[in-house]
Amino acid sequence: MQDPLVERSFAQALAHHRAGRLAEAERGYRGILERSPDHCDALHLLGVIAFQAGHLHDALALIGRAAALRPDAAPCRNNLGLVLERLGRDDDAEAAYRKAIELDPDYAEPLNNLGHLLMRRNDTAAAEECLRRAIRLDPNYAEPHTNLGNLLKDRGELDEAITSYRRAVELRPDLSWLHSNLLLTLHYHPDYSPADLAREHRLWAERHVAPLAALRRPHQNEPRPDRRLRIGYVSPDFREHSVARFMLPLLAAHDRAAFEIYAYADVGRPDDVTAEVRTRVDHWRDTYALSDAAVAEAVRNDGIDVLVDLAVHSGRNRLLVFARKPAPVQVTWLGYCSTTGVDAIDYRLTDRFLDPEGSDLSHYVEQSIRLPDCYWCYSAPRLAAAERPPIERLPGPPTFGCLNNFAKVTGFTLRLWAKILQRVPDARLLLFAPAEARRRVVETLSGAGIEAARVELVGRQPFAKYLATYRQIDVALDPFPFGGGTTTCDALWMGVPVVTLTGSTAVSRGGSSLLANAGLSSLIARTEQEYVDIAFRLMIDREHVVGDRRALRSRFESSPVMDLPRFVRHLEDAYRTMWRAWCERRHTAAPEQRN
Repeated sequence: MQDPLVERSFAQALAHHRAGRLAEAERGYRGILERSPDHCDALHLLGVIAFQAGHLHDALALIGRAAALRPDAAPCRNNLGLVLERLGRDDDAEAAYRKAIELDPDYAEPLNNLGHLLMRRNDTAAAEECLRRAIRLDPNYAEPHTNLGNLLKDRGELDEAITSYRRAVELRPDLSWLHSNLLLTLHYHPDYSPADLAREHRLWAERHVAPLAALRRPHQNEPRPDRRLRIGYVSPDFREHSVARFMLPLLAAHDRAAFEIYAYADVGRPDDVTAEVRTRVDHWRDTYALSDAAVAEAVRNDGIDVLVDLAVHSGRNRLLVFARKPAPVQVTWLGYCSTTGVDAIDYRLTDRFLDPEGSDLSHYVEQSIRLPDCYWCYSAPRLAAAERPPIERLPGPPTFGCLNNFAKVTGFTLRLWAKILQRVPDARLLLFAPAEARRRVVETLSGAGIEAARVELVGRQPFAKYLATYRQIDVALDPFPFGGGTTTCDALWMGVPVVTLTGSTAVSRGGSSLLANAGLSSLIARTEQEYVDIAFRLMIDREHVVGDRRALRSRFESSPVMDLPRFVRHLEDAYRTMWRAWCERRHTAAPEQRN
């Protein structure tokens, strides 16, 4: 028999929970469990609060107990799956989601969660089935629309992905991260101009940034231009990720006499790289379970002078932390070279190739600071000697290749590559792509008379094997309009020349920056025909144009792109310049204007 007092208490705690008053909800659930220790709903929802706070083992115990008490409760199984997935127990999480679906076949949420998990496992056909089923069951549920958008984007089906993202934003206009997925993907599409991108970012900012402007407060940082500065790096990618590959050497090389380094890490699944990043900073802050408001307060309490965004609009960005302006100087860098749309971010780092002198910078809300050489600083892959692949070309037919994220391989790009393959009829094309993308690739190339047998796809590989794949490639082809960054560096380090086509956006000029800095400006095309001609010339007489593989690696290693001390000096000089500008404004501003 139900205790009326317990049920009234539960109703009050649940109202607090739904209103976001988690502390009050937690007190209510705990009070209920003191009176009724086997109250399933209180156990379950107390576990949900523990999960939201990042207390995963507590959440597992509470929700697991609730699921045992009520084995027919699908929501318990679904939330149990979320906890297990966060703990890295993917097999158990999958089983929990499938049990929730078995208990309630019309329950869309576990279908969405299972679809997301299967996407991470590269089982995209099964993932798509789950996501589309979730949408059929609940067309107004936003998350499966955005997850389906991610899946379609990864297959290079950009128009369909953008449609899914726009539907998700329409359904949940309050969720900035759904909207961020759309903004990132628009950079991949060749039909979006800089003006189009600027307009879309303004719409995002009007919705998500403008309401937070009232929360900005004056800063108490000591405005001495030459004192030791506190630099905070904010990223979800302090893990096995290209961002961490660039950051690890930089963090070790920072001048600790002049800079004190903080990392704000939004990493849900820490790995060995996470542990190494942690050893290379002075202060580590785990922000995964913290709200944007809580992270902003932590930054302010730490007295950060220069706060650096490393994600832009990529997954799990913390742009709404920056929107609150917790640090006096804020800058975006590295994630990809574009605008954030956040007026509280003062600067964006770039270089003279990404944003040439005389180019229109009005599309960026941030002030653009050009680094003297290059936007990136690349270091040789960190592999044991036994794992490092040789550089020599493997036997095989002449091969053009692209190992970039396949989302960048647009229809425009494929049609351009078809022209190259027409010019070199004995060459093949090697691509990194999901198996499901083969039909689109083959259909596009077949329309230009290129046989399917000339196309080879490779899937996700261990890092050393990925690098070794360059031994099968004679000439790497940069996609358009979102060119390669890390993959271009990897290709050059493996002695493979890269042909790039420069366009109207900074992301289309990434290859130009890397190649120009490596002394390979002859590989930068300004027109489609020039791109085809350069690729043809390289394949016919590669060594005459760029030298052999070892010569190309040597040239790259001696370039500014791989000169870490030089890059760190330039980056630190940029931080110091930004800081001095703030100090000058602070000293000249009226007291009521200081912030």
